[in-house]
Amino acid sequence: MAPKPRRVTQREIAEIAGVSQTTVSVVLNDRDGTNVRIPEATRARVKKAIEQLTYVADPAARRLAGLDNQIIGVFTYEAALSPESMDFYGPLLNGIERAAERIGWDLLFFTSSPVEDGTRSLFHRKTRLRLTDGCVLLGQQMVASELERLVAEQFPFVAIGRRDETAAPVPYVAIDYVTPATALIDQAAAAGHQQALYVHRGRDTPAARDRRGAVEAASADGRLAFLLVGEERIADLPRLAQATGATVIIAEDAFLIEDAVLALTAAGVAVPDEISVAALGEVRGHRIAGRPLAGFHVPREQLAAEALDLLQLLISTEPQEWTDLETRRHLDSEVEPGATIVERTDS
Repeated sequence: MAPKPRRVTQREIAEIAGVSQTTVSVVLNDRDGTNVRIPEATRARVKKAIEQLTYVADPAARRLAGLDNQIIGVFTYEAALSPESMDFYGPLLNGIERAAERIGWDLLFFTSSPVEDGTRSLFHRKTRLRLTDGCVLLGQQMVASELERLVAEQFPFVAIGRRDETAAPVPYVAIDYVTPATALIDQAAAAGHQQALYVHRGRDTPAARDRRGAVEAASADGRLAFLLVGEERIADLPRLAQATGATVIIAEDAFLIEDAVLALTAAGVAVPDEISVAALGEVRGHRIAGRPLAGFHVPREQLAAEALDLLQLLISTEPQEWTDLETRRHLDSEVEPGATIVERTDS
């Protein structure tokens, strides 16, 4: 096993630069060069010594010295590159890559932390978080204690997706799912549908709660009555539709709709002529019986680019000033009416 690289000390930097250790400390903590006690020539010698010795300081100290690594970390709480995950993570990772290329920074994709019980730990002993200037976090669910620790340590990071796991001021960029979900439900109601089934995955994530909230609100105010059905009961959908009189099935995502359609067609139900279908998620590229599926477009690449823009702002701003920034941003989804919500003529 190769020996662990030795961390260079401030004393060694001072010896190389020909200055005192106190001077090295002052330079590291005088980000904007306003300390007139340190001549510019001295400051330059210290910075050159740091570069020569590849001093692995705390990222905040390196930023103060103007020696950013220009490396952005990317951490996913779940496995991101598996076939079943790529529909969600693929556009996000593509957007992060494009945005990083535009600003001329490198990406460090953290993979050394093992997936245990379906999730990774950001602070696993193998995760090299401190090599980066900041980090983008992705995941359906995140660990509250880790988010709180990042906030407490003033480490620059941005989460993709609204975070409800903690009351800490977590910086994030998120999609508004409520507005397009409500619009799609209203589209079904306007087409004459009165009874519906909502197929969900049973997740307790912010996005899942937003979708379920739109469904429950429609039921509560009488726009469209829903029966909520877990994904484990997809095979029962034909029977449930007949029992409740449901004429439209709406699911949490397009993949659940595809499974629902298989169950319906196997039971001899014509989709969408007898039962309409729609998804409260990304539907581009999904077709049902040759027709574009009703749902919406989630601008995940734009979401990722917005996350990097916010992260770069945090990196370039003193942590004491972060409270003055708008660190929570929301993007709109575009409704895709599709052709799978068929107008009812018998209502």
